[in-house]
Amino acid sequence: MSGLIKALAAITPATPAPLQREYDGLEFKWKMFVFRPAAFKFEALMLAILGGYLLLHLLGKQFNMGRAKNALAPYIPTLQDQFTKVQPMMSSSSALHLIFATGRRNVLAAHVTLKLKPFHDLIQMVWTTADALIDPLADSSETITFQFTLGRGASGFQGEGAGVWAVVNKDGMAKLREKRFDLTFPRLHEATAIPTTHALFSEHSDITDVILKTPNVGVAEVLADATAARVLKALIITDAPAKRPTNGPYKPEQRAREIFLSVRKPVSQAEADAVNAWVQVALNLADLVTRPGLIKPEVARKLVRTRQDVDASLAKAYKREQEEENPPEQTAEEKRAARKRAERAKLSDKEQKRADELDRKREMRKAQKRSMK
Repeated sequence: MSGLIKALAAITPATPAPLQREYDGLEFKWKMFVFRPAAFKFEALMLAILGGYLLLHLLGKQFNMGRAKNALAPYIPTLQDQFTKVQPMMSSSSALHLIFATGRRNVLAAHVTLKLKPFHDLIQMVWTTADALIDPLADSSETITFQFTLGRGASGFQGEGAGVWAVVNKDGMAKLREKRFDLTFPRLHEATAIPTTHALFSEHSDITDVILKTPNVGVAEVLADATAARVLKALIITDAPAKRPTNGPYKPEQRAREIFLSVRKPVSQAEADAVNAWVQVALNLADLVTRPGLIKPEVARKLVRTRQDVDASLAKAYKREQEEENPPEQTAEEKRAARKRAERAKLSDKEQKRADELDRKREMRKAQKRSMK
C-alpha cells in the first residue's frame, strides 16, 4: 500500500505556488481574474499528450476506413455475381470490417471479414508489435476470411460431405491447430499437388483424391500458382465445430457444414486476382461436397463413427465435470454408513475389533435366516 501511495504522489502535480504580485511574464486579465500560462506547464503537457493521442486515433481511423474499402472492393463483383443479395461493408471497429451475402445454391450465407492492423489505437499497435517480436509464431499480418455456410441443422446437410479437410500454411499451422477443435479430426497427409509451404489434413485419402482430381474444382491448379500459394493461409472444409464444445456434444440443430478461406490481405493486383481465384475455388468446393454419393459408403460410415466416438467422449467429459461440480446427494443408507464409520473411527483398537466381531456375527445370522427361507 505504501508503494502505491508513493507512486500516486510522484505523478500528482505540485500545489500551485501563490501568485507573485511582481510578474513580468505573459498573463491575461479580466476584471478580478488573472491567467498566467507559465503556472500551468504540467496541465499543458497532459493536454498536449491527450490531444496528440486523439489526433492519431482520428487519423488512424480515417486511414483504416479507406484501406478497408480498397481492400474489399476487388471481391464485391465476384460476390454480386454469385449471390443475389450482398450487403454493404459494415465496420465493427476501424480494424474489423464485414460483408454479408446470401442467396446462392448450396450456400446459405457468406461472411467476409477483414482484419487490419489497429492504426487507430496506439497502445494496441505497440502491444501487437511487441507480441510479434516476443512470439515468433504469432501472426500479426492483415487477413481476409471468407466463411461460407453450406448447411445448418439436423436436415440442413446435403450429401455425405467430405468430413474435415484442410490445406494450411505451415507458418501458422501450430497456432491454428491449437485454436481449432475441428482440426483434431483429420491427420496429416501427403500429396504431390500440395506445395512444401503448406500442409494437407484429411480424414481419408479417398477424400483427398476426390477434391484434388475432380475436374473444374481448381484446388490443385490454383495451388500450383506461386502467388496464389503465397497468399493462402488456410482452406478448411469442416462439419465439426471450430471451438471445442464445453457443455457436451452439439445438438443436431446446432451443427453446420462450412468452408473457411483465410488469405493474407493483398498488396498487389496479382495477389488480389489470386484471392478472387481462391474465392471461386471455395464456391466450387461448396458445389462439390453437397453432391450425393461423393465418397464411398465405407468412407462415409467411417466419418460417422468418428463423430459418434467424439460425441461420446465429449458427453462423458461433461458428465464427469458436472459430477465434480455437483456431487450426487447421499441416500439415507449412505448417510447412516458414513455416520457409523465416523463413530467407529473414534473407538480404540480393542473396541473396533469387538465392533467388527459383532458385525460379522450379525451378518452370519442374516445369512442363515435367508438360507432357511
